[in-house]
Amino acid sequence: MVFSDLRDYLKFQEKNNDLVHVTDEVDPDLELTYILSEEERIGKKRTMLFENVKNSDIPVAGNFFSTDQKIENILGDKPYNVGLRLKNLVRIPDDTESMISRGLQMMKELGGIRPKVEQRKSSEFNVLEKVDLGRYPITKNWPMDGGKYITMPLVITKDPVTGQRNVGTYRMQVFDNETTGMHWHIHKGGAEHFSEYKEESKTMDVAVVIGTDPLTFFSSIAPLPNGIDEFSFRGLLARKSLELIKGETVDLEYPRNSEIVLEGYIDPSETRVEGPFGDHTGYYSLEEQFPVFHIKKIIEKKNPIYMTTIVGKLWHEDVRIGKAIERMFLPLVQIQIPEIVDMNIPEETVVSNMIVVSIKKRYPGQAKKVMFAIWGTGQMALTKIVVVVDDDVDVHDMKQVMWAMTTRIDPSSDVFIIPGTPTDSLDHPARIFNYGSKMGIDATRKTKEENYNRVWPETLKMDADIEKKVDELINRLGSSQN
Repeated sequence: MVFSDLRDYLKFQEKNNDLVHVTDEVDPDLELTYILSEEERIGKKRTMLFENVKNSDIPVAGNFFSTDQKIENILGDKPYNVGLRLKNLVRIPDDTESMISRGLQMMKELGGIRPKVEQRKSSEFNVLEKVDLGRYPITKNWPMDGGKYITMPLVITKDPVTGQRNVGTYRMQVFDNETTGMHWHIHKGGAEHFSEYKEESKTMDVAVVIGTDPLTFFSSIAPLPNGIDEFSFRGLLARKSLELIKGETVDLEYPRNSEIVLEGYIDPSETRVEGPFGDHTGYYSLEEQFPVFHIKKIIEKKNPIYMTTIVGKLWHEDVRIGKAIERMFLPLVQIQIPEIVDMNIPEETVVSNMIVVSIKKRYPGQAKKVMFAIWGTGQMALTKIVVVVDDDVDVHDMKQVMWAMTTRIDPSSDVFIIPGTPTDSLDHPARIFNYGSKMGIDATRKTKEENYNRVWPETLKMDADIEKKVDELINRLGSSQN
């Protein structure tokens, strides 16, 4: 199902008894997002709409991606099935089809995905007479945060040379009623555009959307290859193009269904200390210098809804989003690294620190080949630890993974460290910001070609006929006790 905007999604949640209206007064300073957090940790993980927020007339909505079912509703299918559809789009023709028929099929799928720029209607939006972030219920999430943060923005920028658009989600610390920080990591598309403007000493147009349909937000955080437009990707997922409108003071377009839009600029020569911020790693990310976003104009829907989230330890919705991205992009990763049978980014490793993959091993050194391929693929280049296991190990069962890691490795030869590599900006153990090491663990069975000169023992497995007979007996015993 494609939701037309944020309100359409909230109506759907209401219909499915998965929306809580909070009418008690709630403080956006620590209290509001902690309610969201506890609903995710020990509650029913419902979407929440706060209708009485202290010092603001604007309601706040959160917990859009807090369950796998919510994400399936937003994507219209299970993430893995969506990934298979994407894989089918980019595959080469097989023996049963011609290049022409394959091309026609691709045109049918891709024909309507590009966003459409429409005329703005004056009745749709209000333009604030004065820029004033203070009117919004912007939250402070954790006690030691450096201030209030906009946590679910769509930040829209454009390459100064090619005009290629980037849409990313980067936290924004509020400095005052007209300026915020722009916390984009060096490896992200927005930061790449920023560096290009800096080289040319040009001021950078930026548009920030707060509140849109959840599929558009999901598309903004998907790890897409360079050159793939996030709004076109959203059109591909929805099988329907996204309507955009032109900015009033910036040479950028943004979704017509936006609740709140901040139009402004960044001066590449200006930075400011940003942070700390309670992050998805479970730690506070520390103070660092980041660009400053100056707001020139604010445009709103009538009676806007503010969209927010909280990140922290393990149980928040960013973990569910990370798992959905893993499942969706597995079929595409398998195009580049075909020997991968399955992949797991364990939730306990805060989405980006570790990947476990299984392979059907055919030759010596294959596990290391796969590790280096992973470290050379998109955002997976920032993964700190890669574990490779045989295809008889279920990568989603960490008991099996730990069993393989402890029974199929010799630490001196099967664990190796690579110094001097790019790291995630939030990897605080790295001695230098954005620069550290990686670890590869080859937990596959070893062969003689890999200098294993003993006989590798067989794994325990019962005969198939005994398994079948015992299963039938256990089923009968279970039925007889009911």
